[in-house]
Amino acid sequence: MNPTTYNVRVEYGDVRETPPDSVIAAVHEDLDRYDVSIGSSPAGGLTVRLFLDADSPVDAGTRGVEYVLGTLLKHDIFHAHRMTGFEVITEEEFDRRLAEPLVPELAGMTEVAQITGTTTSRASQLRAKLAPYLVQELASGPVYLASGVRRFAENDYNRTPGVRRTEIPLSPIERALLDSLAAAAAGTEVASTTAAGHQAVAQAIEGVLGNGHQLQLHFQPADSEVSAALDTLLEHGLVRTRRIYKKETSTMAAGHENDLVVSLTIKGQRHAGTSTPTTDGSAQENDR
Repeated sequence: MNPTTYNVRVEYGDVRETPPDSVIAAVHEDLDRYDVSIGSSPAGGLTVRLFLDADSPVDAGTRGVEYVLGTLLKHDIFHAHRMTGFEVITEEEFDRRLAEPLVPELAGMTEVAQITGTTTSRASQLRAKLAPYLVQELASGPVYLASGVRRFAENDYNRTPGVRRTEIPLSPIERALLDSLAAAAAGTEVASTTAAGHQAVAQAIEGVLGNGHQLQLHFQPADSEVSAALDTLLEHGLVRTRRIYKKETSTMAAGHENDLVVSLTIKGQRHAGTSTPTTDGSAQENDR
C-alpha cells in the first residue's frame, strides 16, 4: 500500500499570551521536516499544519497530533487540554481549498435578474425562494451567493410567472399527437406527415376546426394507437376533447359525425412549448 500525503491541522485555543517570536521560530525549526506552517486560529489561539506521508487519515492524524503536542510541550507553550481539535485532509483537498477565493462570488438583485434571465422587478419576487442563499440584507438590498442563485435558476426556476412545469414522459406517438396539436394552436400548418413510425397520427387528422386551433380527428377504435395516445394526454390534462357540433356537419362530407375535436389546454401549451394566439394574431403568454 503506497502512503498518501495528508495535511494535518492541529488547533489550540484560549491562548492568553502569544508566544514570543523566538519560541515560534524554535517550534518551526523542530517541525520543519514536515513543511510546517504556524498561524493564528479563529478562536484566538494557534494553528499548526503539517504534511505527513501516512497509510491512512487515522495514522496521519495520530502522528500529527503527537508531533505537534510533543514540540509544544518541549518548549513549555501549551498543555494537552488546550487543544481544541484537529483535521486531516489529503494534499489534493488542501490544494483545492487553497485555490478557492476567500470571498465567494456574490449577487445582488441586478445579478439575480441576469442569472435568472428576468427583470429586476420579477427577481425581487423570488426573495423567499432565494432565502437559503442569502448572505446579508443591506440597505441597498439582499446579497446572495451567486453559486446558489445559479443552482436555483438551473433546477427550480421557471420564467413563466406562477408556472411550475414538471416534465411528463410521453411515447413517440403521444409526442407526435401533442406536436400536431401545438402546430394547430400556434396557427401554423399541421404537417401532413410525421416522423417515421408515427403515420397513424397523420392519418387520423382530418383538418382544423373552429378558430383554426382545434384538430378534427377521424373516429378511432378504442384499441387504436391514436386512441390510447389521446387517453394519455387527457389523463395528464394536456388536451380537451369534444364531439362535432351539429352546425359543423353541414360543411362536412358524410361519415364524419362521430369525429372528435381536440385542442390543447393551457397546461398542454406549456408542455408543447407554444402559446395561444389572440384574435389580433399576437401570442398570449400563459401565466397560470
